[in-house]
Amino acid sequence: MTAHAGDAGNVTVDVRRGRTGRRRFALGLSLMPGPGLALLLLGLALGPYGLGLLTESVLASLDPAMSVALAALGVLVGLDVAVRTPRDGRSLVASIALVVTTMAIVAASVVIVERWSPGVELSGWFLPALLGLCAASSSIAPDAAGDSRGTSAARIGTLGDLLLILLSMAALAATHREPAAASALLVAKSALIAVAIALAALLLVTQTSADGEQRVFAFGALLLLGGAAAHLSLSALFTGLLAGVFWKIAGPPASEAIARDVRYLQDPLIVLLLVVAGARTPLSYGVAVLVAAYIVFRLVGRLIGAWLVSKTVIRETPVNLRSQLVAPGAVGIAIVLNVLQANPELDAARTAFTVVVLGSVISELQALIVPRPDVDA
Repeated sequence: MTAHAGDAGNVTVDVRRGRTGRRRFALGLSLMPGPGLALLLLGLALGPYGLGLLTESVLASLDPAMSVALAALGVLVGLDVAVRTPRDGRSLVASIALVVTTMAIVAASVVIVERWSPGVELSGWFLPALLGLCAASSSIAPDAAGDSRGTSAARIGTLGDLLLILLSMAALAATHREPAAASALLVAKSALIAVAIALAALLLVTQTSADGEQRVFAFGALLLLGGAAAHLSLSALFTGLLAGVFWKIAGPPASEAIARDVRYLQDPLIVLLLVVAGARTPLSYGVAVLVAAYIVFRLVGRLIGAWLVSKTVIRETPVNLRSQLVAPGAVGIAIVLNVLQANPELDAARTAFTVVVLGSVISELQALIVPRPDVDA
């Protein structure tokens, strides 16, 4: 069953009930952090650093599927984004405040750790910035289907994911060994390709009313979005986000058909993303200091950011919002995986990937002991 939480014209977040009756939010994970934790641990156990069932060659063969999963995740974020009312504007300001606060605190803590820990070498700005970006993701969602509870947190979370994807695209473009103008042109090309694919899929879907044919066109669009980003060594999250926003602006009925078909794939793709992320993570003591700093200062940054938001931007939002920010979101893992796919030889990308995945596992464990609020503004 699908319900939409929120007022008319506001951000819409898809909420589903599984067979067990637990609600799941738009990115396919349960409101309770357990399933996300289990999938990451499963990947760690099956990967080459565990039982070895998922070998390096198997993981390499899954790279095209991962690009599609990342593109689908971007599409889901784009389909759920809307800024149309003053309340949405305040949610956007709150999202910016949360992202900036968390990024600044985590990045600064990583730099300090590097100066005080001889075994940690940052080699520039990229690692602190990337860890700050990934730390700013949270699994925020409505607390009940069909009512207004939790919608402030849902809007903040969705718009926060939008900001993180845009910032990660800029960071990824900066890793290209080209002049800034050439990198900006490459980003513009990827944006035009994404819009062209979205337009083509929209036109094809409008030409048929058969659900099967519409699903084929939607799946084909995801394949093209992920493939184009992988070919350019850029962000599949970004191309998917642009396509999702385009389809949302286009409106029904074609956009509704595409959204239905993309959400049909969301659960298996998110499962694949988390299992592969866990499998590709080496268990290394060399990053233990960074992992500890990431966990502690991510929590500090999210709590301080939530406190600032509740005191300044959205005053009616209770402090319960803070406890919703502990569990890490799938977007943070997706961002660092996207960067690693585009730059497999970049040491900072490999280090950030290990830190974010291991940090997410421990943050999920933290979230298990934090009580979930019953209501939110």
